[in-house]
Amino acid sequence: MSKVTLSQTTLDVLKNFSTINSSIVFRQGSTVRTISNAENILAKYTGEEIFPTDFAIYDLSQFLMGISLFNDPQLEFTSKDFVNIKGGRQSAKYYFSDPEITLKSAPEKNVKFPGSDIQFSLTGVELINIQKASAIYSLPDLTFYSEEGSNTIRLILRDKENDTSNTYDLSVEGTVTGTFSLDLKIENIRVLNSMSSPQDYNIKVSQHLISEWTSQDTDLKYYIALEPA
Repeated sequence: MSKVTLSQTTLDVLKNFSTINSSIVFRQGSTVRTISNAENILAKYTGEEIFPTDFAIYDLSQFLMGISLFNDPQLEFTSKDFVNIKGGRQSAKYYFSDPEITLKSAPEKNVKFPGSDIQFSLTGVELINIQKASAIYSLPDLTFYSEEGSNTIRLILRDKENDTSNTYDLSVEGTVTGTFSLDLKIENIRVLNSMSSPQDYNIKVSQHLISEWTSQDTDLKYYIALEPA
């Protein structure tokens, strides 16, 4: 019998992953991946826990809420069909799903990032402010704008479908390979971050319409697709 105790960091990451895809397939080992149903967001996390076997959870939010009922819960893997959750005098039996039938699982191979054309860092607070401004001004698009010969990168919130929309602009320093205007949907930025536990990110943006978000605080990485020009 193998026992696993989930750290608070892992629980926070899994809660975040449930916003990307409501289902998940765990693979044997310490790395957990998820992918959105539209396949435009992929995330990878490596924690301190080692899962002894592959298993699938159909409703990740339900699974995590069940775990929250316990003080110091342990996952006991004694069957290929279910996991026992135990803590104090409480216990629960949670059945796995069939990953081949019901779930979209993230590829196990690492993503080959095509190369960075815009690269910079963003604090968790700056990211929260961008997301707040998007909601306040109803701006769904984030543009990464760079000019050749300048290390200043502009992050511009706007509505691409409205020529007279409000805008919100944040300038950061970074490195660029040329002049680019690359767009990302704000709703696709589903990275782990909160005011109570802000996460700073190193961000790479490629003209091949993909971005890479690497946490400075956790072994956590996201790949988010950009919008076609």
